[in-house]
Amino acid sequence: MMLLASTRTRPLFAISLVLGALLLQPAHADEKQELLQLRATTLALIEALVSQGLLTRERADALLRQAQGQTPSSPPQWGTPLKGAAPAAVVRVPYVPETMRQQMRDEIRNEVVTLARRERWGGEKSLPEWLDRISVGGDVRVRLEAQQFDSANLPADLFRSQTSSPAWAPDLNNTTNNRERLTLRARLGVEAQLSHNIMAGVRLSTGGATSGPSSASQTLGSQFNRSAIGLDRAWLRWQQWSDGLGFSVDAGRMANPFQNSEFAWPDDIAFDGVAGKWRHEFRKGSKLGATLGVFPVEELALSSQDKWLVGLQVSGETKLMDGLRVRGSLAAYDFKHMEGVRESEAPPAGPRAGTVSYFASQYPSSLRLKGNTLINLNDPSSSAAPTWGLAAKFRPVHLNSLFTVDVFDPWRLQFGLDWIKNTGFDAADISQRAGVDLSDLKDKTQAWQGRLSFGRNDMLPAGAWQLQLAYRQVERDAWVDGFADTSWHLGGTNYKGWALGGNYVVAPNVNLGLRWISTRNLDDGARFLAVPGDSSSLSGNLSSAPLRIELLQLDLSTRF
Repeated sequence: MMLLASTRTRPLFAISLVLGALLLQPAHADEKQELLQLRATTLALIEALVSQGLLTRERADALLRQAQGQTPSSPPQWGTPLKGAAPAAVVRVPYVPETMRQQMRDEIRNEVVTLARRERWGGEKSLPEWLDRISVGGDVRVRLEAQQFDSANLPADLFRSQTSSPAWAPDLNNTTNNRERLTLRARLGVEAQLSHNIMAGVRLSTGGATSGPSSASQTLGSQFNRSAIGLDRAWLRWQQWSDGLGFSVDAGRMANPFQNSEFAWPDDIAFDGVAGKWRHEFRKGSKLGATLGVFPVEELALSSQDKWLVGLQVSGETKLMDGLRVRGSLAAYDFKHMEGVRESEAPPAGPRAGTVSYFASQYPSSLRLKGNTLINLNDPSSSAAPTWGLAAKFRPVHLNSLFTVDVFDPWRLQFGLDWIKNTGFDAADISQRAGVDLSDLKDKTQAWQGRLSFGRNDMLPAGAWQLQLAYRQVERDAWVDGFADTSWHLGGTNYKGWALGGNYVVAPNVNLGLRWISTRNLDDGARFLAVPGDSSSLSGNLSSAPLRIELLQLDLSTRF
């Protein structure tokens, strides 16, 4: 039996049915106790409706008078006038079998209880209101990864033997040994709507300081030890949106605030700092926007040369015609004080040791991957192991565009194009900071990517699929290599290559992905020569040394 009524009238409708059942059923001796309980429940529900504002006190009093006028000890007789009715009015009720009356009572009771729970009619066990403002979500990804290194690659010990400026990839420890591993990425986040225009969020994730800022994956196989968990995000947001115009400000540790294609900034990265956004929808489906952010990269206790990132991006989106949309953005970034400056004197000793800034401009090993040109920051008299700093200044400009074709609904075709240029490279400035003549260092500061994808536009139902094809070329000083994608070329810059992959929806919110990436080092024309086993025979440019990597990734991921 279904009860058809609007959301606001359902409680009154249900109460009326219960009252009707009380008034119309005969009170047999074995049912007296049950009817008394049902009557008490009905009276309590009426009071709850009044307290919730769903029923007026006048209407409630009328219902109560009607209910109290008939008791189990004095039930109405079939065909006799109801109390208070006109003498001529006679109510005739057909015979209803006991089994049907019992079914009606059960269905009415279940409907009322369900509605009371859903709309929280004031019971002591009802959920608190603030839970409506909390949302919880997360994802889990298990990845099988196979890394294949070409036999012609230069041995890693030759990269690690570099001591003077310039240098490239001095941290490489594997260029020839194939590797297979399982990795896990798990993230759990909570967001809260504190008021109509203030939000807060916190997210935990696998990975820690040792995994770097660009990846949240944890390699499995550590004698069954627990994985590290870190604070991935913790932010506050103020926002104001009305009539297609909106502003928002995020502060704390936040998701990437810039429109991105995972070319400049990898998916796993989070930003520390403050970012403001402006958005304007000037007509349906057409938008303009701007994002400005200031982010501390490294705070130094003994130096005023703290490292910062300042970013400004303008973006837009519009429909060119039915089924064809275009989205684009232009961003400019300035990595302040990230470049290395060679020390002119030995580190202070005695009472001054540790009290003055020294090696403040170094590019730490916890951040750097490979590809960028480096300089040795040790003072000229030092024979210690090298302390590396970035040779170039980084002021990259990033142009991103995406064309979407939906004329084959539900199938979607997308083509994306990215281009990056580091405008901060200056060979004369590098020579001055390095303390050696590097005027012949070539300007390798551009990067670009073309990406094509085809598949279901929603990727939600089971059986949906999508294919992707991409080509990249990233020169060595186009981007800070520590903030680069860790899958392409196993992280860093100074490579070119292809990627082919696809995703298949196994079940709602469960995806199976497969991707193959093939990359190799770029050659800037400076031939590299070395006698095997003799590190003193190095000549040429290690940036052009052969390094080819094939990568196969199989992912099983889910969201909740």
